[in-house]
Amino acid sequence: MLSPLQIKKQTHFYKILDFDRSGTIERDDFEAIGENLCIVRDFDMDTPEYETVMGMTSGIWNKLVPFVEGDQGTLEQWLQFMTVLLDPKNEESYNKYVLNFTSTLFKLFDLNDDGYISQNEYIDLFIGMRIEVRFAPKAFKNLDDNHDGKLSQDEVLYSVNEFMKSSNPSARGNWLFGGWESDED
Repeated sequence: MLSPLQIKKQTHFYKILDFDRSGTIERDDFEAIGENLCIVRDFDMDTPEYETVMGMTSGIWNKLVPFVEGDQGTLEQWLQFMTVLLDPKNEESYNKYVLNFTSTLFKLFDLNDDGYISQNEYIDLFIGMRIEVRFAPKAFKNLDDNHDGKLSQDEVLYSVNEFMKSSNPSARGNWLFGGWESDED
């Protein structure tokens, strides 16, 4: 069962995934996110990089499909999907899913392959996912646990886990996808 805070954060994430702002999520939303991320990274179609990004976003949709009636997913279906994914009985599936998602996302936005995501690289992620960029500096600052001006893969993974699992309103990982507090219920 998701806590009220988890529901609020997952609702925020759902709204990000609803790329066309139709009120439902569908395969086209995930393809549009993938294409937008490729544009930000300057990945041409028919390249391995493009295929990796499109595979990542398609994979998210494919995991959601069993919870979707028809071709469109509602917020209620998304929350059910997250309830199942976050159930402690599904820890192995959660870890595999989250580790894969996080490592792919990290590699995608570590533009200079230095093993870290800079604030500018993080802003590119916000642009690619059409998250309000004005939240990126605050989000980055919250996620940068050791205050060194860059995000390590461990910091990103920790933040993803906090975003998904934490019911603490002060958890730094809550800021992973920007201003979740500003979303209306």
